[in-house]
Amino acid sequence: MSGSHYFHHQHLCLDGIELGFAAIWHDDQLLATSLSPDEDRARQQCQLQAGSPPLKRAPFPQPLEQDIRTALAGQPVVWHYQASPRIGTPFQRQVWQQMEQIVVGSTLEYGQLARRIQRPGAARAVGSACGKNPLPLRVPCHRVVQAGGHLGGFTGDLRVKALLLEKESAPSEPDRKTWSCDATPRAPCLA
Repeated sequence: MSGSHYFHHQHLCLDGIELGFAAIWHDDQLLATSLSPDEDRARQQCQLQAGSPPLKRAPFPQPLEQDIRTALAGQPVVWHYQASPRIGTPFQRQVWQQMEQIVVGSTLEYGQLARRIQRPGAARAVGSACGKNPLPLRVPCHRVVQAGGHLGGFTGDLRVKALLLEKESAPSEPDRKTWSCDATPRAPCLA
């Protein structure tokens, strides 16, 4: 597969929420991902994030598909593919790198993340960087929340963010937070 850039989109249903997972990869580098259920939109988002390389369609390599399924199940993942964004300012890249350090089952508020990167007054800029994350799921922007533990924004469906956080929370935790949003209630996905 060396030298080529590959694209794949897969429709998914996660606890009644329709989504997709799309990715552009090259060798062991993950360049862009999208959670859009619409394949054309996902491809456009990924190409914009990856610098529009010529693409070959291919199924996800087995290790990448397993990593995606593990992450969507809320389990810790040691990703086989490196996060290799092709876009972003130095500040955004610093935020994205720090997001990769947030472990499954944990969240950080935008302000806490700003302090971790030595920019204590940059909570809004951190939120903006999260919204521009070119690798949702792989770089876990869903684990960054507003002050007070409110969900905040998300590059995809806010219900997906809430569901991912629920799945990542240990059910045995006595103070487990139930994540919710004001979006449309879950309905069964159609085949």
